This record gives sequence, structure tokens and C-alpha cells, in this order.
Amino acid sequence: MRLSLLPTALLVGGLTLTAPEARAQMSGDHAMPAATMSSGDLRVALNNLLAEHAQLGLTATAAALGGRSAEFKAAAGALDANSVQLSQAIGTVYGDGAGQAFLALWRKHIGFIVDYATGVAKKDQKMQDKAVNDLLAYTKDFGAFLSSANPNLPTDVVAELV
Repeated sequence: MRLSLLPTALLVGGLTLTAPEARAQMSGDHAMPAATMSSGDLRVALNNLLAEHAQLGLTATAAALGGRSAEFKAAAGALDANSVQLSQAIGTVYGDGAGQAFLALWRKHIGFIVDYATGVAKKDQKMQDKAVNDLLAYTKDFGAFLSSANPNLPTDVVAELV
């Protein structure tokens, strides 16, 4: 996924967050101070979370392919914690229901990537092909999710970018 797509898609319309509870949901290094979180601040926070997501995904995949199970478990746990932080950020903008829907959908793509990496490790082309097809179908689901929250963002445009 293009890392800059999600913040851009979420910020159509120039959102500004003011609720301290919303900012508190974004825990860790990505938390914002008690002052109002502007759309720019949210975009920076999301960019940081997405960059972290990419790095953790690479770390988990490399550990899995290298047979380093303890390292994989640690990276996979950190990756899921990052996913939860992303869903909380989504929830600050669109509500808790959207945050939970995002988390379920986001975790699906991680599962498909794990399936692909497993297929590579096992030299199982059928498993790899299925994972690629699942990921391609996911782009439409993810595009529909973002489009439902941002009506000016067409599903097919998002799917093409993912």
C-alpha cells in the first residue's frame, strides 16, 4: 500500500480533532499533546504509524523466512499493536465502530502477506498465488471501506493505488 494514501484519503475535507479522549487513544510515541489535533498533525501521526507498520512487516517477514520464531513472534506482536494504534487513529476521526471495522480489515491484509511468505518459505506456488489473489481482492474491500467514509474518494481509485 502506498504509505501516503491512507492519511490523504482520511483527511479529505480538512478534518480537525478537538476531543482529548480521541488523542489519548493514539498511545505511544504517536500520541499528540492535549492541544487541538489539526488534520496536519493527524496526517503526520498516521504517516509515522504507517512507516512503522511497513518496517515491522518487513522485520516479521524476514524473521519468518529465516526461521527465527522468537523474533517473528515479537515482530508480529509489535505489528499487531501498531495495527491497533492505526485503528484507534481511524476511530478518532470516524468513530469507534469505524476503528474496529478498520482493524478487522487491516488484519486481513497482514494475514494474506503471512500466507504469501509461508508459500515462499515452503516453495508452494499454489499458496503464493492464492495469497496474491486474496490481496488483490482485498484492495477492493479496502477501497470500499475508505470510500464509504469519504464519498468523494471512489472505491476503484483507492483499489488501484493499494
